[in-house]
Amino acid sequence: MKPNHFISTLDSKVAAVIVLYFPDEALLDRLLNSLRGAVSELFIIDNTPNDKLTWVSIDWFVSKNHHVVYHPLGDNYGIAKAQNVGIELAINNNCDHVILFDQDSAASQDMIVELLSEERALLVNGVKVGSVGPAFIDEKTGEYAKVIRYGNIFVNRISVSSNDVKPIQADYLIASGSLIRIAVLQEVGLMRDDLFIDWVDIEWALRAGNLGYLHFVIPKAVMLHSIGDDCVDIGVRKVNLHSDIRNYYIVRNACNLVLNSVMGRRFRTNIFLKIPTYVLFYSMTSKSRFASLKLLLRACVDGVSGRLGKAF
Repeated sequence: MKPNHFISTLDSKVAAVIVLYFPDEALLDRLLNSLRGAVSELFIIDNTPNDKLTWVSIDWFVSKNHHVVYHPLGDNYGIAKAQNVGIELAINNNCDHVILFDQDSAASQDMIVELLSEERALLVNGVKVGSVGPAFIDEKTGEYAKVIRYGNIFVNRISVSSNDVKPIQADYLIASGSLIRIAVLQEVGLMRDDLFIDWVDIEWALRAGNLGYLHFVIPKAVMLHSIGDDCVDIGVRKVNLHSDIRNYYIVRNACNLVLNSVMGRRFRTNIFLKIPTYVLFYSMTSKSRFASLKLLLRACVDGVSGRLGKAF
């Protein structure tokens, strides 16, 4: 990858924002190497608690020859708060785009160039672009993740393959790998940090969609990514598993968002019907079923009553 190749050809200044929480050093090193020369600024926002056992310091990045701005928050304030800190740093450094990353992702060669190029083409054709993102391959399954469009009741899952070349419209993109113009963020607003984690990217995308912005997966841009702690086969689908506390946030935030008219009728209907399934499935797959059920019922109450933020 040629250093800053897209800067001269597409005249964009892109800031990468990477959120950390006790990261795997090898995976983080892989991500940073995949971004080497591909962005103008690289902001590392660290949610790892500062308990004198923090995994890393700026010296680690220096030892790996990674030129970054390292911004430790000192505690876990949630992914949305960390993303917002990074976005604000990008704005203060006169960037025109941000691209968000989780610590366990890895960009393919020229991924950002492809995203910028396709975004530019869509804008030239009069499309009101909210965000563009890569097709991503789940490292646990080795499969391309499907593109999500909400139907009247059920979700439409659109398959992606290496043979696809045209952008595919999605109702939302996963946060990691999503490229967003600063101007869009300034109109739509930043991420909702009271959600803490889970549904943050979906909420932002649907909020942007309410203002007429569209989101696209760019199949020519590919990214490796890992979702969940494990996965199980349910019929023809692979379903990702998470810890009990992550399941709490998923259920709580789902219950809160179905009450928000900005999210749109299709999303709200679909998620409302799924919440009982979430509670049942997550309880049954937990190692502590009864405790998990109690936690998820509390999540429902907290979501409906608006008790958000960090749970414990």
